[in-house]
Amino acid sequence: MRSYRSRFQKIYDSCMCSNISPFVGMDQLPQFSHLQQLLGLSTVETVELGNIVEPPIIRTATTVVPLGWNGEPGQKSSDPLKVDIMGHGLHLCTLVQAYLNGNWCSTAVESVPLEPPYSSNQENTAPELQKMRILVGPPLKKPPKYPITEESLLPIYVPPLSDSIAPDLMSLFEGRRGSADGLEGFVIYCTSDFVTVRKEVHVRARRVLLLGLEGAGKTSLFRALLGHVGEKNYAAVDSYANADTREGMAGGLYYVDCPSINLQNLKSETTWFREELQSGSHHLGKKTDLIILVHNLSHRIPNYPILSSPSLPPPQPALSLFLNEAKALSIPWIMAITNKFSVSTHQQNRLISFAMEAYEASPSVTRVVNSCPFFMPNGPLRPFGRKEAVMPVEGVNSLREVVHGVLREMEETTLQELADGRLAIELSREKDNSLSMQQKPPKHDNSITAAAVGASLGAGLGVVMAIVMGAASALRKP
Repeated sequence: MRSYRSRFQKIYDSCMCSNISPFVGMDQLPQFSHLQQLLGLSTVETVELGNIVEPPIIRTATTVVPLGWNGEPGQKSSDPLKVDIMGHGLHLCTLVQAYLNGNWCSTAVESVPLEPPYSSNQENTAPELQKMRILVGPPLKKPPKYPITEESLLPIYVPPLSDSIAPDLMSLFEGRRGSADGLEGFVIYCTSDFVTVRKEVHVRARRVLLLGLEGAGKTSLFRALLGHVGEKNYAAVDSYANADTREGMAGGLYYVDCPSINLQNLKSETTWFREELQSGSHHLGKKTDLIILVHNLSHRIPNYPILSSPSLPPPQPALSLFLNEAKALSIPWIMAITNKFSVSTHQQNRLISFAMEAYEASPSVTRVVNSCPFFMPNGPLRPFGRKEAVMPVEGVNSLREVVHGVLREMEETTLQELADGRLAIELSREKDNSLSMQQKPPKHDNSITAAAVGASLGAGLGVVMAIVMGAASALRKP
């Protein structure tokens, strides 16, 4: 023990004393100038120690359900599954793996953050927030060559959300639905040279809202978009608290069939619609990404106000009031004209043009559809005989392509909005946890106190015994 302490003391003195060479034989170097120049020690007398690299930290991992999603990533019929990762030290990640629905999936890094410039004052500066995007492909045919074990994972404590966090942040991601079939248990693993960190991916599905008057054909179009044409009973829908509102998912999107607009209560209906759209800014699970205005080709377009007067604004379609609410929140909308075969062929073009002009709809976002089979009775060809011509479903796929096209244009904005929302939650969580730790009174460990008292008593008793034994030894001497 003495030799160990002496060696440690020599090492400590060599490192801490400025007048002592930090390495053995360093005092002989002035005699060898060429060796000094070769080793680069001619101008420095000390060795600068390098910093230990901190492990990567994943703040958020977010994604939206890709368009055309059918339950498995990497399919040709669906868009790529993009995952945005935000954190610190992401440039250190040399391997990214994805675990989805019980399977290891292939990954491809689309964008890698650059290594931040080195600064000697890094301890006093906040780390730079970095962003990485990966594409998740189909499941691997074989498990990873280097499987991740619990020993290789860096344990990270995530404090739960408390009531002191801002209510608008807490409600931002609360909702009935946040994922889709095949996106359960979605975890991302990032591995550096020394450690592996993981983060559960937060998934959001985009919502498309159907808006129209009574008899516009919203429900039949809703069923057609879900693929339930001709089915009276379909179970792939969820009901809101309002029984007149239905919601179902198809192709990675949630379609919402809202109650028909009642023109008798137009003011209250407009207020309800405004609150429904505004709830998305405080609740991303309820955010409306697109509105489909449904108009029946055989119906007249009601105007508001009904009576014209010089003191009143010029009449406009009643549903324009709802579209104005959507425009105020920068929510895009498209138009679906239903019941195509309810009018004669020579009247279709005129009525379609009139509806597009009334609602100021662009031809690129307007589609004429027949969302359910339409039966057209023909005249009697023979006594007691009648045949019916069945007009097939048309235009639904074309309408779906328009929906996907509009949402693709907004995809980057949607991904960034989701990532920023989750980051606000994480930062608020950490801030709340830090404040709670500072406000918590320090706890005195009873065991440490008892040990200190025992040590003090033991030391005092030892001193007393030493004095007594010394006195007794002195008395025994002649």
